Amino acid sequence: MYSRVPLHRSRYGAHLSKEQVAELVAPHPDTLELVHSWLEYHGIPSSSVSVTHGGSSLKLTGVSMSRANDLLGASYQLYRHVKTNETIIRTVGYALPAALHGHVQTVAPTTSFATPRTHWQIPRKRFDRAAVELAEAASGETVSVPSSRDVNVVTTPSYLSWLYSTWVYSPVATDRNMLGIVGLLWQNPSRPDLTRFMSKYRPNGADATFTVVLVNGGVYDPRNLIPGDEANLNMQYAQGMAYPTRHIFYSLGRGPSGKEDWYNSWLEYILDESIIPQTISISYGNYEKAYSRDDAVYLCSLFLQLGARGVSVLFASGNDGVGKGSCKDSSGNVRFIPSFPGTCTCGIFLGSQAVHKLRYGSLTTHFRRSLCH
Repeated sequence: MYSRVPLHRSRYGAHLSKEQVAELVAPHPDTLELVHSWLEYHGIPSSSVSVTHGGSSLKLTGVSMSRANDLLGASYQLYRHVKTNETIIRTVGYALPAALHGHVQTVAPTTSFATPRTHWQIPRKRFDRAAVELAEAASGETVSVPSSRDVNVVTTPSYLSWLYSTWVYSPVATDRNMLGIVGLLWQNPSRPDLTRFMSKYRPNGADATFTVVLVNGGVYDPRNLIPGDEANLNMQYAQGMAYPTRHIFYSLGRGPSGKEDWYNSWLEYILDESIIPQTISISYGNYEKAYSRDDAVYLCSLFLQLGARGVSVLFASGNDGVGKGSCKDSSGNVRFIPSFPGTCTCGIFLGSQAVHKLRYGSLTTHFRRSLCH
């Protein structure tokens, strides 16, 4: 039987700073010495090695593919996606010296072939007339309902405010609070579309706008008349709910070579920032099985760093509810396919306990021994 443990008020909101998190996740000196010795043995100078991802990772630059193959016992090749024609450089396996097995969590990019998917949600929930009338009374506008047995309520910002009981909430700390929206696949929102959306569904926010930050080869052209549907959807509904809170849109690419991992590169950028949004929304994801276990755990540990700094990261659950159910075990029973990085939630919870232990004296070495990239 479990009982609730009260949270001491003096520790509420006592999040870590960027510098404190960097100290928390820094590799152990023994790990650094071993890894640097290994790299030097293979002729990789210290000038090619830098610390990234909030201090938890080492990044190698200027290393040729042949040198990387020798270093990792790998066989990097160019792979092409049969549907999208996207090309990436990956290897189907790599090896590390036995002496490093307890020190290096993963090496990336190596064996993960994941490309993020958009995670639109099409509302298909049955409502009775009483619920619709409540929505109209709370919002002050008509809620459109098609005539059918499976009633589809048109999801407007005012309807969402009624649904989540936020219609009496008015943001006041707009000079300090920020909401970040991550846009993958080179998608971007449209400012004119946002103005039209807000003018219709939230007239008091018709002047809503957003700041664009380009990350790892991201692009943005305010004159673009064909914005990304996913980016437009995300920005319009975020503004419809959170206006006048400041909104930052991160337009993410794949770097100069076009081969870098989406999440890894964005996390490298955001963890290096001293001031970051308190809430970040990511509506993209992929099947968890597309990632190796080590890569998935590593990415979750990077999101954990954001959590330690007081950031809430929101992921879409996917277009299929709990999953498509196309995965079967050895007995033929259907099992749902988890969606990543939404499945990081459990890892983040467990990790936050480790952060608590590290910060308040009960030494845990898991994150201090983690050295990855």
